[in-house]
Amino acid sequence: MKSQSVLLDPSDETIKAPAKPRSRRPQHILLAVVMALGVLAANIPTVGAAVARWYHNYEITRPSYEAKYGLWVKLNIPARFRVNGIHSTLLHNGDVLIMAGSGNNQAFFNAGTFKTLLLNPVTMTEKLIHTPWDLFCAGHIELPDGNILIAGGTARYENLKPTHAAGAMTIVNTDTRQAWTLPKGTIFTAPDGARFATAFATTVPRAKASTAADGVTKVVEGQQDIWVDAIAKGKGSLVPDIEQYKVQGLVGEEANKQLYGVGTPMTLQKQNFEGTNDAYIYNVQEERFVKVNSMNYARWYPTLAEMGNGMVMAMSGLNQVGQITMNSEMYNPTTGKWTVGPYRGFPTYPATFLTENGQLFFTGSNAGYGPATAAWRTPGFWNVKTDKFKPVPGIPDPQDLETSASVLLPPAQNQTFMVMGGGGVGQSNSSTARTALIDTDAPNPHWVRGPNLAQPTRYPIAVLLPDDEVLVTGGSKYYRGMHGSDNRDTRIYDVATNTFQTMANSITGRDYHSGGILLPNGSVLTLGGNPLYGNAQDTAPQTFNQEVDVYYPPYFFQGTRPKIISAPRVMRLSHNYLITVSDPAGIRYLRLMRPDNPTHVTDVNQRSIAVNFTRTSRGELWITLPSNPNIVPPSYYMLFAINSRGLPSTGYWVRVP
Repeated sequence: MKSQSVLLDPSDETIKAPAKPRSRRPQHILLAVVMALGVLAANIPTVGAAVARWYHNYEITRPSYEAKYGLWVKLNIPARFRVNGIHSTLLHNGDVLIMAGSGNNQAFFNAGTFKTLLLNPVTMTEKLIHTPWDLFCAGHIELPDGNILIAGGTARYENLKPTHAAGAMTIVNTDTRQAWTLPKGTIFTAPDGARFATAFATTVPRAKASTAADGVTKVVEGQQDIWVDAIAKGKGSLVPDIEQYKVQGLVGEEANKQLYGVGTPMTLQKQNFEGTNDAYIYNVQEERFVKVNSMNYARWYPTLAEMGNGMVMAMSGLNQVGQITMNSEMYNPTTGKWTVGPYRGFPTYPATFLTENGQLFFTGSNAGYGPATAAWRTPGFWNVKTDKFKPVPGIPDPQDLETSASVLLPPAQNQTFMVMGGGGVGQSNSSTARTALIDTDAPNPHWVRGPNLAQPTRYPIAVLLPDDEVLVTGGSKYYRGMHGSDNRDTRIYDVATNTFQTMANSITGRDYHSGGILLPNGSVLTLGGNPLYGNAQDTAPQTFNQEVDVYYPPYFFQGTRPKIISAPRVMRLSHNYLITVSDPAGIRYLRLMRPDNPTHVTDVNQRSIAVNFTRTSRGELWITLPSNPNIVPPSYYMLFAINSRGLPSTGYWVRVP
C-alpha cells in the first residue's frame, strides 16, 4: 500500500507508472534482512506481525508482482475535503465530481448541510462546491454537452420508530377554475378530529372538464399526493381506515367539497425515505449547480438513462409519499423540459441499458426498494415507445439480483450483458457468487452462467477497462457489510476468454454507497462504503468510508504504451477521420469509452465502443465512427488505442454530438 499526493501523469502524451516512494534495495540484502528478522519474529509475536506486514508491503511493490497483479494506491485527501462518495462522475476536463448531499446522515439533512467535492486526480487539488439541495440518492448522467444532470434526491429521511402517526394523502381539487397552492404545514382534519400537517408545500392542479359527443360533460379531478404527520404524538391520532379530510382554513361547505384530502390509514409503522422532484445541472465550466425545470414526479433512487437522440429517461424512485414512482419521464436537453413517459414499475435504481434498437434492457440488477414479485424483477426488454415489456427468464439465482452489478461488455456492438453477484431482497442473508451473460443480439436471447466470483458478493464494483476487460472489486457477503463481511478481493474479467484473473487485493473495504471510475490514464478510482455497523460484531455505529483509492492495472507495468498524438476533438457518427498514433503498425484496436458516473454500484451509461480503422501509407490511422446513435449516444468520450500486447494509450477526449 502506498500513500502519495500526485498520482496521475498530467500529460496526454506520456503515460507513466506511479512514482515509487522509495528506492529498491538489492535483492540479496533484503533476503538477508528478512531471514534475520524471521528468527526474531519466531520469539516475539508482536515483532512477527510487524515483519509480516513489512514483507507483504515489500512483496506487492516488486515490479514482477505489479506487472502481474497491478497496484493499489491511497489518495491523500485533506480532512476538510473528505465527503461521503455516494455519487461520482468523471468530467470531460478530467476532474472527478463526488457528490454526497447529506451523505446518509440525517443530522446533516436537518441542518441543511449538503456537500460536493470537485477533485483533480492529476494535481490533487480539491474544491468544495456549493450544493443547494439534498441530492443524496438522486440520479445523475452526463448530457451531450458534457454538463451533468442530477434529478431527484431526499425530501425526507426514513423513520424506523415513528412517534407520530403518519401516512400518504391524496389532495383532490374538483374546481375547474383554479389550482390550489398549499404551504408546508397545511392542516387536514379527520372525521374524528385528529389533525395532520403536510410535510411539504404542494400545488394541486385544477380539475379539467371535457364534453363528450353525446353532450355529457365529464370532470376529471386534479390530484396531488402528499405526506402528512399527526400534530399530536402517540396512538390518539391513529386512523385505521381510508378517510376523507377537511382542509383547515377553508370557509363554507362548498369550498370543502371542492378541495379535500383522502388519506390512507394513518399508522405508527416504519416510514420510508421520500423523494424530491428537484433537478439541477452541474455546469462544468462554471463549477456550479444551476436549477432547471423540476421533474413531474418526485424520485429517490431513480435511474437516468440516455437515449440515442440525447434525451434522458428517468424511471423508478420513491416519490413524495415513499412509494415507487411508476411513471417514467423524459428530459430534453435542448428545451430543458420534462415530458411524461411510459408507465412501468421497476425496483429502485434499475439497471436499464440502451440497446442497439433503441429499447432498454433491464438486467434485473437493482438497489433495493420495490415489490419482491417476479413481475417487477425479471430481466427483459422495455420498448419505451410502445410501453411493452418482454421478459427474458432463466437467469441463475434470480432471487439474488438485488445489489448485483451489471455491465454492457466491450465492445458495445456485441450487445452482451453480464450480471455479477447480488443478494436477496432487503436485509436478507442470501447472496451469490454467480455471474451470468446474455447476448441480446441473438435470435433467441438466453442467459448462460459465467465464471463465479471469488465468493458470494453484494455491491461488487465493476468498471470497464480499455483493453476489453472488466475490473471487479469490493462488495460484501452480507447486506451493507454486516458481520464485517467486506470483500477486498480484486479480479479482472477477460471478455475474450470468459475467465477471471486474480489481482492485488484492494486497500479499502467497499460495500453500500460505493463506485468506481475509469480515469483517462487507464487507472481506476474507487470510493465510498457505508456499512450498517462499524465492527464485525454488529455493535458499533456505522462509519462512512471517505477514503479514495486508485488501482493501476498490470498494463501500467508491462512496457511502453502507445500514444494518440493527434486527432480531431469533435467526431460525428458515420464520418471518417485521420488520427496519428505512435507505432501505428502495432495498434490492434480502438475503443471509444464513455465517462463513468456510478452510484450504488450502478452505472447504466458506461460503455466501450469498437472503432474501425485502416492504416494509411503515411503511417496514420483512418478511422470510421459507427453509424448507430443507440450504440454511440451523443456525449464526450475517451478514445483509446490498444496495441498488439494489450497495452492501452491514455484516453484522448473527443465529443460526439
